[in-house]
Amino acid sequence: MTRPVGTTDGTVDGIDVDRVAAVVLACRAVAGLAGGAGGRGTYLPGRRVPGVVIQEPTGSGPATIEVHVIARYGPTMSEVAGQVRAALAALAPGSPVDVVVEDLATAPEPAGSVPG
Repeated sequence: MTRPVGTTDGTVDGIDVDRVAAVVLACRAVAGLAGGAGGRGTYLPGRRVPGVVIQEPTGSGPATIEVHVIARYGPTMSEVAGQVRAALAALAPGSPVDVVVEDLATAPEPAGSVPG
């Protein structure tokens, strides 16, 4: 789990953890973030962001973003990962994104949602 040193906001290695969570949750193929009690997440001052881990960069490269998700039923796991990576590309250009699908939500999509 990421434990930022000297961080007073939600940024770890230049990446806004809260924004990562919001962008991932906005992906159509993602039902939620995984990482509840005892799971992977990022500790920030006074709180924890489950399902999002920022790995320190190796050498001079960018930090790696690791997200643990609950996928919606329907899309392939490759499609889920592709949606998440595409969504995070603008937020953290050049950062590798590891997507871990920890569970599958089989409940129907919320009323009023548009397929696609």
